[in-house]
Formats: sequence, structure tokens, C-alpha cells
Amino acid sequence: MKKYGLIAALILLIVIFFTFYKYRVQDLGDVLNIEQVDRILLTTEERELNGVEIPRVSQEQINQLAKFLNQYQVRLTMKEGWSSDYPREQFTLRIVYKNGDYEIYTFERDVVATTRIYEVVNAPLDYKWIQEFERELNSN
Repeated sequence: MKKYGLIAALILLIVIFFTFYKYRVQDLGDVLNIEQVDRILLTTEERELNGVEIPRVSQEQINQLAKFLNQYQVRLTMKEGWSSDYPREQFTLRIVYKNGDYEIYTFERDVVATTRIYEVVNAPLDYKWIQEFERELNSN
């Protein structure tokens, strides 16, 4: 009987540890796996992107983006959906990783949405910096 109680306690401890690990505060750049980025497309305005190829960017530009993103910490939430509270401060980052995977992230002042919803702990995101960075990317 003691054996089953010990096993149940161990399983409970593992579940608790995993939950704390999953919902911990993380750097935004780590969540986006920014070190593995090959190509990005940043858009601050909603527009039709059918047939648009996601361009390669320089390592310097990836480093700039990583430095910006790593200023912010995020925490995974239990939210299933998300609706915009600040649509004028919204931008989308489409990322193609070096292994060929593709991901779309939608950012807003205090939220990062993908297949999961993250809360920005030290919000708000600097939307003016994003607009300037988008202009720089599009000027190349």
C-alpha cells in the first residue's frame, strides 16, 4: 500500500513540476526560437499576402530583432482564443526556420498569439520600433 502512495505522490510531483515549467516566464526571443530563423516577413498593416515570398534577411537584421524581442518576457496562458484590444498596435511576424518549419505570430501591445496565447509580462511592446524595423526590412 505504501508503494502505491509513493508512486502516486511521485506522479503528482512530476505533474506539478511540469505545469510550473510550462507556464514559467520566458524571453520572447526564446519562445520564437529566434536563433533558428532563416527568413522573416513583418507586417504592421493587414494586407493580402497570397503568393508573397518570405524574404531572407541578413544576420545583422536577425540580431536586431532578437535584441528587441529579448527585452520582453512572456508567460504562456491557458486562454483558448484571443480578440484584439489594440488593433492599431498589432503586427504579424511570419517566420521560416532553418529546418523549413513555418510559423505565424500575431503581436499586440501585451499579447503574442500563435497556436498558443502568451501574455507579455513587461508590456507594452514598442510599436514604433517595430514600424521602423519594418521600413528598414522593406527598403532592402
